[in-house]
Amino acid sequence: MQPYRIYVMQYARRQTNSGVFFLGDTHNTPMEMAYYMWAIRNEERTVVVDLGFTRAVGEARGRTWVAEPAARLETLGIDPKQVNDVILTHMHYDHVGNYALFPNASFWVQDDEMAFWTGRHAATEMFRHSMEVDDVVALVRLNYDRRLRFVRGSQELFPGIAVHRVGGHTAGMQIVTVATASGTAVLASDASHHYGNIERRHVFPTLNNIPEMLDAFDTIERCAGDKRLIVPGHDPDVLKRFPLVEEGLAVVE
Repeated sequence: MQPYRIYVMQYARRQTNSGVFFLGDTHNTPMEMAYYMWAIRNEERTVVVDLGFTRAVGEARGRTWVAEPAARLETLGIDPKQVNDVILTHMHYDHVGNYALFPNASFWVQDDEMAFWTGRHAATEMFRHSMEVDDVVALVRLNYDRRLRFVRGSQELFPGIAVHRVGGHTAGMQIVTVATASGTAVLASDASHHYGNIERRHVFPTLNNIPEMLDAFDTIERCAGDKRLIVPGHDPDVLKRFPLVEEGLAVVE
């Protein structure tokens, strides 16, 4: 098996503060949140991880648009219509919005995740604000079209690419491990929004289960071949710690 490269693609950003990143933080230190999608590639396979949100949803939520996801993929020579597999780390609005770009893909999701967002507690305000109902309905339709692929726990989806349910942030939050030339990299996604979450064991305020979120940090570090190969879900410093292909687009290899 050839090692993979992971491409980190920023498509939007948000000016916020430390209270948004760290539970109980009252300093309100100005911080930026970056919004990413990821592509995993070698000569044999391309797998996209997460879908971002659409421009319309971003504008409604006051996010700043950086680049069209389709344009980011085009830079890498990826035609979304030719992508066969997309991994959904979880179902928050900023990770499942652009499903229409991938008309021929199957979407991999944890059983627990889909069950929660179609279950009794999803409509409560503490969870509802993180979702777009249209996205959930679309995923239900994709399931009936037999385009959802369900995972329970940990599973190697393809040689060198595996998912691991960690929970915490959402009921079925999953991370992705990838075999690269430098060792096993971990796409933590929102299991650790910021380097500071995992490095300081300081959880993110939007959550489903605090103990699971804390345990997720241990799982991420255990899975990573090197802590330097951990890729958080929303930290702008990802684009400083890994080589840039172009502005807003970095590579882990």
